[in-house]
Amino acid sequence: MYSVKRICYQLIIPVVLILISLMVVWKWPQIQEQFKSTRELKAFLVLLPVLPYAIFFIGILMGWRYNNMGLVMGSCVLGLSYFTTLRFAPGQWSNTFYEAYIFLFPLNMVMCSLLIKRYIFTTKGFLSLFLLLFQILIIAILCDQIDFSSSAVVSKFDSLFPFASIRLDDFSNGLKSFFKMDRLVIFKQIPTPAILSFLLCLTYLSVRFIKNRDILLAGYIGSLAAVFLSAAANQPEPASVVFHITAGLILILTNIEASFFMAYNDALTGLPGRRSLNESMMNLGKKYTIAMMDIDHFKKFNDTYGHKTGDDVLKVVGTRLKGISGQAKVFRYGGEEFTAVFPGKSVKESMPHLENFRKMLETSQFVVRLRTRKQSTPVKRGQGPIARQKQIQITISIGVAEPEKQTMTPEKVIKAADKALYKAKRSGRNRVCR
Repeated sequence: MYSVKRICYQLIIPVVLILISLMVVWKWPQIQEQFKSTRELKAFLVLLPVLPYAIFFIGILMGWRYNNMGLVMGSCVLGLSYFTTLRFAPGQWSNTFYEAYIFLFPLNMVMCSLLIKRYIFTTKGFLSLFLLLFQILIIAILCDQIDFSSSAVVSKFDSLFPFASIRLDDFSNGLKSFFKMDRLVIFKQIPTPAILSFLLCLTYLSVRFIKNRDILLAGYIGSLAAVFLSAAANQPEPASVVFHITAGLILILTNIEASFFMAYNDALTGLPGRRSLNESMMNLGKKYTIAMMDIDHFKKFNDTYGHKTGDDVLKVVGTRLKGISGQAKVFRYGGEEFTAVFPGKSVKESMPHLENFRKMLETSQFVVRLRTRKQSTPVKRGQGPIARQKQIQITISIGVAEPEKQTMTPEKVIKAADKALYKAKRSGRNRVCR
């Protein structure tokens, strides 16, 4: 349930922006009339075609500032897509530059998605930039109206490679025919190979997004969908401008949202982190309860089974905490410690919810997966080292406190809850104390 909610939340930005852009394109004649009635708005209409470039430039600057090659390359690819759409609109030029690039655009966006969180000045970064520039050069040479048989440079290769000019001509003509393959009835503006390229890449990105639940991947999916709508529009204006603005904004805003999530949430457990807790405490009323929780014998998990098992234990506890009752807000405090805040509840009202959680965690089963599991064969599965997998019990000690005086701050309540936690530890662990 939590995963579905998180997936839906991460798709809000792309979906909302695309719906707004569809509404703008649909109502464009009325919007245009309204803009023409005012001098300032009329000037904005003149500058509107330049706005996508400004947004892509902002994306490049953001990517440069945060050393994010995926954002830099994604903004460059969108800028090239917008330029190609304006300069080589389908049906207006004798070459197939537009058809070739609209086929390659989804593949380039997939390449950019693979550069997420990659540094700019790396081998992969330079190779990706070189590949993009190489594509432009190859498309310009092979998809333009060039007669290779009359080219002086190609003619020289005929002496080394017989019939080189004829083969290049045949290859160029075959490439043009492929990129201009008959359109489907439903999308007359997009060649069939480009539609298949979009569908394949959207499917690939969607599978990765569902698996990883990364909002950055949602940004690439949204940008890809926006450019597809731009290409599918019957009238390039204003669709190309509006949808490319939308694509650039989706890429920028999802990167901002990802940075916000990383700053305020714990990457391992998915719970809000210490910074979120500090801000939450600033907005508490006069009545609340704070519970400090600590996993019992956590060091033993790391020492006996390794840090990977320790991380798995933290993930399990974090997942269980997301389902705690009593409308509690839960946070990862640090290390093996967690915090639960019950706004508007006293200790007496909060204790049953904490006790239920403690019992639920105590009765949960956790299996330590041995490293030999991946090395076993289907025939040997269930025998040998696999049969010695061990079930371990996870328990937690909890300290609870509430403000006892009007002047008692949340920071002091946390300290009081921390003292109660150590009381629970000294009393034998696996209990709730106040």
